[in-house]
Amino acid sequence: MKVEHVLIEKVKRGDPKAFQELFSRFERDIYTLAYRLLGNREDAEDVTQEVAWILWSKIKSFRNESSLSTWLYRVTANTALQLLRKKRKIIYVEPSAHTAEDMHLMLEMAVMDLQENQRTLIVLRDIYNFPMKEIARMLDISEENVRVQLHRARKALRKRLEGGENGGMQRSSGTNTSLRKGRADEKSNE
Repeated sequence: MKVEHVLIEKVKRGDPKAFQELFSRFERDIYTLAYRLLGNREDAEDVTQEVAWILWSKIKSFRNESSLSTWLYRVTANTALQLLRKKRKIIYVEPSAHTAEDMHLMLEMAVMDLQENQRTLIVLRDIYNFPMKEIARMLDISEENVRVQLHRARKALRKRLEGGENGGMQRSSGTNTSLRKGRADEKSNE
């Protein structure tokens, strides 16, 4: 039995040390995914804490049908999207893209500018490299629907980067869908 499975069983029995060890294995990735979806450090920290609570309180419902990371990333995505729906922010950003760092920032801002469902697909597929099948399962839509929506999301992102929608500078949270999992090396100084 893998170490992760042993820890899961211990957490199901209420072992707090096993919980700490188990959660610490995923905490950075959970935070990174939340940050990429929300674009805000405090909100990402709040979502990370909420996911920790959900893991502790709902671990007994985890049935090993998917990996624990998949389950946690889906919970993270759904929790982040719920927070976005509550906040519905509009953010204005001044343009400045002369360095590679500025261009990277503009790309991140353009992704954050997408509607929630588009951002979710871009993050899951293009940033976290999730397979289409897994994304479809996480979002509870068909693989074909994932492909179509991802194509539209990439087109919308391209349009924003080319200065199409409001010069690519205005951001308002959109509506729609849910999302899941992620693995990324996010620098803590963001």
